Amino acid sequence: MLHLLASLLAALLAFPSLADPTPTPALDLDSICREPVPSQPLIIIDDGFCEVWLETRAKISAENLLPANGKLKAVPACAEAIPSPSPAKASGDKWKVRLYASHSSTTYFNSDLKIDSSRYQVSIQDYEWAERTSREFFLPETWRKEGNNPFQMIDEPTNTFTVSIEKNGTEFFLSAFHPKYLQKDGQIKHMTGTIDGVAIDRMQAVNTPFYGYVHTPGESKIVQNRCTHRQMEFTVGAGKRFTLASGKAGSLVYTPSIATGVMAGGCVTQAVKKGEWWEYDGNTDRMQVQGFGGNVTNRLEFNSPNERFGLFYENKLGLYHMKHGFLDGTQEYNLGFMGNSVGMKFMIYNPNRRRAPSSEP
Repeated sequence: MLHLLASLLAALLAFPSLADPTPTPALDLDSICREPVPSQPLIIIDDGFCEVWLETRAKISAENLLPANGKLKAVPACAEAIPSPSPAKASGDKWKVRLYASHSSTTYFNSDLKIDSSRYQVSIQDYEWAERTSREFFLPETWRKEGNNPFQMIDEPTNTFTVSIEKNGTEFFLSAFHPKYLQKDGQIKHMTGTIDGVAIDRMQAVNTPFYGYVHTPGESKIVQNRCTHRQMEFTVGAGKRFTLASGKAGSLVYTPSIATGVMAGGCVTQAVKKGEWWEYDGNTDRMQVQGFGGNVTNRLEFNSPNERFGLFYENKLGLYHMKHGFLDGTQEYNLGFMGNSVGMKFMIYNPNRRRAPSSEP
């Protein structure tokens, strides 16, 4: 069929019209089949003609198809005449790997605290946690002091590192967040239960200040309750990337996500001994899993034009049910927090950015 069509086409092109003595100009069928030009003296009702022409273009010599005085413009073969999809589109998007590193500042929400130990069996309403800020690490005067390490500012007051993999806008990630929180000073709260065997149900100081060597039965003297050293939140989660703007200067991407995980650490507690003022009972937990929970995050990032690096801001709202040591017993509470992180993003692996082979001869 193809040979018959090619022979018929050659015959038509080889003999000019008898009605018009003007020589027939050379026809550029490749151009016509790609995008018909109205000025060409040829009308083709394409019921498959162009497809057959382009497929047989490389197989049949131009001398057998065109008149001796005709010319055929050299063009790429048929497969190149019809643009093929790029390698990325043909094979689909591929997994990309990113690293996010940030300095974080965190606000902790009040919560009811239940303590169960040999000395304290008490519930404290609306107990307050504070962030251990350690902002002095940002002052050059602190860096010059003996024993101080200026690079410790990376760890203060807290930080977050996230590794993500993403394909077609869907992102999965593993995140390590380093919270540092402790008992807020100067709290006066409603406390119920027993302290050193004395029943209480009243408003009083969580850590009674020293006002002379006088004791009131049932006083609370919790000196320390802090979770700062090696305290970690580990989460796995998923999110969706949305490109808000893109141009020569770079791109702006918004990513909401949700994650679940564990809180782990070794908290320190300390209280003044019964009947004393300058002697203490204390305990430091071993490193352990303290609770389960999760968080919701919203990240806004600005990427360089090649997306090899970028800057980002992330807001995180988290909630964990915690249970860990207090003196020789336990304490239980819900830890809610909101974190704000500012940092840098680095593209670790992006196979889609590999240059496709050139199509030029």
